[in-house]
Formats: sequence, structure tokens, C-alpha cells
Amino acid sequence: WEPRWVGDPRTSVLVGAIRIRQLRVRYNAGCEVPDDYQFIESDCYTSFSTSAESKLAWHPTWTPSHLQPHYQWYSAFETLQVDTQGYHATYPGSGFLLDLPMNLSGAVGRMSELEDWEWLDDRSRAVIVELNTLNPSVNIFVNAKLIFEFPPTGGVVTRQQFTAFRALQLSLALAATDDAGGTFTMLMCLNSMFLILFLYNVFLIAKNGMRFFMYFWSIVDLIMIGIFLFLLCTYLWIFSASSNEPNLDPEVLAEPDLFFPFGRFTSAFELSNGFLACLSLFAWLKLLKYLTLFQALQGYVRVVERCIVNLVLFTALLLLVLFGFAVALHLGYGQEGNAFATIWSSLVATIVAPTGGVDLAPIFESGDLLGPVLVFLYIIVIFMLLINVLMAICVETYSVAMYELREAIGEGESANPCWVFLWTYFNALFKIKLVGREKVEDIGQEDEQNIPLTSLPEAIQMKYMQERRKMQAMYHNADLAIKEEKRLALENELKGYEDDDDEPPIPPPALGDVAPAPPEDEDPDGIVVKRVQLQRMLEDYPVLAEICGTTRAVDVVRRFHVDHSGLDPYEAVARLQASVADKLKELERQGMDLSFDEMEALKTVSQELHTALTESQKDWRAELLSVLQMASLLSKALIDFTAQLAKVQYNHNELQKKAHPT
Repeated sequence: WEPRWVGDPRTSVLVGAIRIRQLRVRYNAGCEVPDDYQFIESDCYTSFSTSAESKLAWHPTWTPSHLQPHYQWYSAFETLQVDTQGYHATYPGSGFLLDLPMNLSGAVGRMSELEDWEWLDDRSRAVIVELNTLNPSVNIFVNAKLIFEFPPTGGVVTRQQFTAFRALQLSLALAATDDAGGTFTMLMCLNSMFLILFLYNVFLIAKNGMRFFMYFWSIVDLIMIGIFLFLLCTYLWIFSASSNEPNLDPEVLAEPDLFFPFGRFTSAFELSNGFLACLSLFAWLKLLKYLTLFQALQGYVRVVERCIVNLVLFTALLLLVLFGFAVALHLGYGQEGNAFATIWSSLVATIVAPTGGVDLAPIFESGDLLGPVLVFLYIIVIFMLLINVLMAICVETYSVAMYELREAIGEGESANPCWVFLWTYFNALFKIKLVGREKVEDIGQEDEQNIPLTSLPEAIQMKYMQERRKMQAMYHNADLAIKEEKRLALENELKGYEDDDDEPPIPPPALGDVAPAPPEDEDPDGIVVKRVQLQRMLEDYPVLAEICGTTRAVDVVRRFHVDHSGLDPYEAVARLQASVADKLKELERQGMDLSFDEMEALKTVSQELHTALTESQKDWRAELLSVLQMASLLSKALIDFTAQLAKVQYNHNELQKKAHPT
């Protein structure tokens, strides 16, 4: 035996045996010859189906013994072949086998003998020739199937199927040894990246809950992960099945008499290619998510996100209409060899017809009226109606998305998020934080995050109350505007008016156009100021920072914080000293020789100092309390006076409006 080259260039070698398989039908299975024609033909032979398949051994009388095995039926497990899709039926992997001899003369002689002994007859419905070739230069196998169908109507229909794949796709170990830096490395990198993507999505689901599934790009990520899992399972099945196949063992792979069942993996290879194509499509689609980093493309990406749901629904409607035209064209003009031969090919033709390239000659060659009518209806419904509806959906979504985007970010007011990210990252490299600038010493302890308003200086109290009333006025104005809009909308509904989309929406009233609500008397004793609020006031008003002598809110809280625990600090020190003395006595009882000769003297001095300081503190506290009480009364009187002046001003403005209405 020597390599059997296939083709003139002598680049591919025939691998293994060429296997020919015949499929037959039984007598009178699913059909019946009328009685009036029984004298012409008593038996009928139906189309092929699994229920009509013949599995009985047959051979003419006196058939040579070396030909009789070709008249035996073999199951798909014995033939090592799989189902094959033909034009008239799907043929299983079982049938009547013939492996061609290795030499040309033997093969020709065997085929001549089978022809003489009628291996093919009226009950034959298909002959499938399967062979495998290898191109050693690129290490690629090709599984070829030549299908000859014999329909009951007569004639022969031919079909060819070719599936090419690399040898590395059959074994992960082979990929690791022969192409470690290419296929194997890319496969491992792909698995690692999708594992990271999977763990990241699990983290997002645990963090956000059901809100995760409300985001369009989250659904895209889940679809990509699902497709990759199917792809990975397909690869694992191929690796497992090929390793468990005895005829694909490396020790027998070079045997020319064996048949190598590469056809068992062709459907898996085609399925994996389909998964890989879908995965590539969604991976490139996900790039649109990151195009929003560029401000010029933000609107277009938002249009795609908004349109996708409407486009899916519209595509379902479009396919329904196109399927109706496909069925009509198939039934009216479907013939073997043209674009309308099957319903599927007819549907594909109707889909790609707007782009051109579809041969419409079968429709107009017959010269009937049905063809021009179908083409005219196709132009009216598809071109003039549905495509215009599609354009309307896109235009409407684009207009709404761009309007909302302009309203949200303003015209030229927002910086490019991509440059903001790069600038922030550049500063972070130099330990400069543009966000989250507060340090631990600026934040303070947990008990330093709040302070009563009355404990702060009077200037801060007045400014805080002023800002508080301003915020309350803003809230009051916004609430009035919302209620007014609801009232107008309700009046329009009651009157039966409809909103005109061409008119711009009525903007809400500006804050300056609405009179602020009169200030209300509010007791500042129950108000607590947060540290972040105080920090914002110090940053917005430098005068307050000069009054307090610091720009950190935590320093202000520490300076003006009043201890309400009621515990005397000197008493706390005395308790600490007593605790230390008890610890020392305990150490002496354990045998440690500690000598403190001056302990009693120090204790006496400490007690005297404590007594003197306590007396002076009580006197100072009493005087300070009197001063604070007078200052508090004066401050409260000034606040009341200011509030009364504000009321007088408000009443004066109201009287002026009534006296001089505009």
C-alpha cells in the first residue's frame, strides 16, 4: 500500500476505506396498487421513511458467497455512520454496506459484480458514499458524503456534503503538544476570560438582585455566557467521543482497510461553528456598550438600546408576512433547482430580495397573472408599508433619546466621560484623588459626625437656618409645580383634549418666578447638624471658616461639642488611678517587690490639687453658665426679631401687589 492521492495537485491523501451504503424500502409499505393495475405491477415501492425501511437480508439465487455480506442489513452502531440529510428524506446511519477494495482493479471488479447481481433495484432509495481525506501540509481532514437519491417518481437526485476540520479539534492533548502557542493557548485564554465574566456577573447579581436583569447589557452578558457554555460542552463532547472511539486510536489511524467515522463529529463541528459565530456577533455587539465613553456616540448607542425591543417585535411581524409570501411562491413556482424549491429556500429568497440577487425568472416565465400580482403585493406590503414602519420606529426612538439626553446632561455642560476617567486615573497614579478626598483624620470618630445646632457659633446657626429655609422654599415650589401640572393634565382629560406632539412641552416654573413661602418659626433646639453639612458650609462660605479658624468640620465639632454624659473628668481620672493602684497591689501579692516610697505623698498632693481644681472649676462653670444663658437669650431674641422682620417684609410685598395689581 502506498498513499492514495486525491486530485491532480496531489495535496490530499485518502484516509481509510471508502464506505458505500444503500437504503431500501419494503414491499407495499405505505402504498397500494389499484386492482385494475395489478396485472401490470403487483407491488409498489413508497418513498423512504424509517417505518418503510427494509432491514431484511436479500440476495438473488446463486449469488456468490463473497458478495452475500453486501446484502445484509447493518445497524448504525455497526456502520459507524450517522443520519444524512437528503433532498427527499433524512436517511439513518443503518443500511447495506460495501467497503471498496484498496486497489483500482478490485474496486471496479466488485462494483461490476454487484451490478450483475442487482445490488441496486426498484426498492433502492439512496446510495451514500462516504470517504475521508487528509491534507498533510495543513493537517486538515475533510469528510465527504456523496448522496444519490432514487425517488419513487423516477430519476436520480445528487447532493454533496463536505465538512473540513483541523486534527487539533479532535484532541485537547494533541492541541497542547502540536500547537501549544496557538490554538491551545487561545482556548485557555478564552475559558479564563469567560470564567472571570461569569464570576463578575454572579457578583453583580448578588449585589443588585433583580435590578441586574433590567439592564440591556446585562442580558447580553448572560446570553454570551450561555452560548459559551454550550460551545464548551460541544468541545468537551467531541474530545470525549473521539478519545473513546476505537477506530480513531492513534495506533490504528494509519490502517488503510479501516473506516474512520469522522462523520459522527461533523454535526458537532457545524454546531460549534454556529455557537462560535453567535458568540462573535454578541461580543462585537457588546462593543457598543463602551462606545458611550465617547460623547459623540452616546446618543446613537442609546437609540440602539431603545430600538432593540421594538425591532424584535417588528421582526416577528415581518417574518410572519414574509413567510406567507414564501409559502405562496413555493406552491406556485417551486421547482427543483430554482430559489423556490423548498419553503426554507423560498423564505430566504423573500428576505434577501430587497438587496437584489434573487432570480425572478421562474415567476415571469410562466406568463400567468399570479406572479406579477404576488410581486406587486410584495412591493406594496414590504417596501411601502413595513420598511417605512421600521424607519418610523427608528426616527421616533432617535428623537426621544436625543431629547432626553440633551435634557439630562445639558448642551455642552458635561465633560467627556472617557477623558474624565483618564484624567482621574492619571492623577491616581500620582496619589492624587479627585474623588473621595476625605482622609480618616478629616472624617473623625463615629461620635463626631453630629452636633446640635445650638452648640455652634451664632453666625453658623444663622447661615444654617437661612440655607434650611432656602431648601424648604425650593421643595415647596417644586411641589406646587408638580401639583399644578397634574391639575392641568386632569382638566385636559376631563375636557377631552389630547396633547399635541408637535408643540414643545410647557417647562416648569422657575424658582425665581414663584414667591417663597413665608418663613416658619422653628425651634433650633431640636436640630442636629451633620458633619458633612457643616463641611459644605465651610467650603461654600469662607467667612465661616475665618470665624471658626479652621476649614475642617471635624475640628469645629470637637471644639464646640458639649459632653452630655454628666461624668466629671476629674472623677474619671480618680477612678483610673484607683484601678492602677489595685493592679499594683495585685502584682505585689503575686510576689513582685515594688517600692513606691513617695506614693503617699503624691497621693496627698493629687488630692489637694483635685480639690482646688474642682472648686475653681465649679466657680468658673457657674460664671460661664450665666454668660451662656444671657447670650442664648440675646441670640433667641435676635432670631425672633429677624423672623418678625421677614414676616413684615412678606406682608408688605403682598399689600403692594394688592394695591398695584399688574
